[in-house]
Amino acid sequence: MTEDNNTKDPVTGLTEAEVKAIEDSWNILYRKEHRKENGFKMIIKLFTVHPASIERFPLFRGKTVEEIAEHPKLPALAMATMYTLASFVDNIHETDLLVELVKKLVVSHIKRGVSSEDFKLMYDVVPAWMKEILDDECTSLMLSSWGKLLGVIVAVMSGEEQNVAS
Repeated sequence: MTEDNNTKDPVTGLTEAEVKAIEDSWNILYRKEHRKENGFKMIIKLFTVHPASIERFPLFRGKTVEEIAEHPKLPALAMATMYTLASFVDNIHETDLLVELVKKLVVSHIKRGVSSEDFKLMYDVVPAWMKEILDDECTSLMLSSWGKLLGVIVAVMSGEEQNVAS
């Protein structure tokens, strides 16, 4: 990408301004002292906004959100989710690598019966989660930029699912 804030990356469609908005928000969301807590909040937000998604997680099937919040393995899932997102943000300028990281995520999730359709649930979850954590620091540009990034992730996942299926 160039220094022009309006130039779109040919792979992601993100402008430099959108990439900066993602990176700026991630610098807050991924602070070491709040990383585990923020990941925890994201997973709980997923289960609160989309309770049926609980069934996609064998460890949590049949449990309430309150029971899941107390589950000893929830912190590991929260951190794994945060690490995955960090790898995407860290490589947002290297789109070939970003695409390969998403493909790797697809392969591991297909084995567990989780599809790109399931990942679309994050379109509702991430903005609500960001607003909760960032509060007044959360801008509409941050929200729309993350929406575009999630769209890229889902599109790559969908394409990779088709490749794996054929």
